[in-house]
Amino acid sequence: MAKKGRQTIGRNTVSGRALLDIIERVERIREEKKSLSEQESAVLAEAKAAGYDPKTIRHVVKRRSVDAAKYEEAQASFDVYMHAIGMSHETPLFRAVGLMNVDLTSREEVIEALKLLVPATGEIIVASPGGGRVRLWRDDDGAAQAEDYLEKPKPPPPQPKRSATVSRLHELPDVDEDGAHALGFQAGKATAPITQNPFPRDDSRRDAFDRGWRDASWGGGSTPEDDE
Repeated sequence: MAKKGRQTIGRNTVSGRALLDIIERVERIREEKKSLSEQESAVLAEAKAAGYDPKTIRHVVKRRSVDAAKYEEAQASFDVYMHAIGMSHETPLFRAVGLMNVDLTSREEVIEALKLLVPATGEIIVASPGGGRVRLWRDDDGAAQAEDYLEKPKPPPPQPKRSATVSRLHELPDVDEDGAHALGFQAGKATAPITQNPFPRDDSRRDAFDRGWRDASWGGGSTPEDDE
């Protein structure tokens, strides 16, 4: 028993004739496509004989079939990528300025040309000829404006606060090893972190300071002065 929804296809059946009709229609479409392709080749051969470049003609035809806004967006991305990988020595903006027959060595001419490229919203910051950077934007009336751009210096990172004991220790590095041990003991008693040891790593007093800190923090002992 045939499953529901399936057609029985056989010679001289209604289903067979319908299938053959579909196949013949596909064949005719392919013949038409082949004929059109041959006609296109003939036209391009005629153009080549007249001195035109068939490859460029194909590119123009393809370009005309693409939405203008989408093409411009794709072209802008292409220019940026080419510049980023070093295959274009000019930025897209300066290439556009160059196409305006502007002297790229003249700062004022370049700035005036770039004003025409400033978007309605946002701004452009570029390195100008001769050094420096220029910021271009549009005011509330839509007129393009330009000014020298100076980046604000970044504020220095905040310095960690140090306890009074640690500050005092950094002011008293001129001691021997016994004195360093005593300073470490005082820092440990004041619960100052051992990382605030004021002596450099290649100084033997650093170990003495650490021992004093550990004596105060872990042993609960006394300074040498207390023992006397």
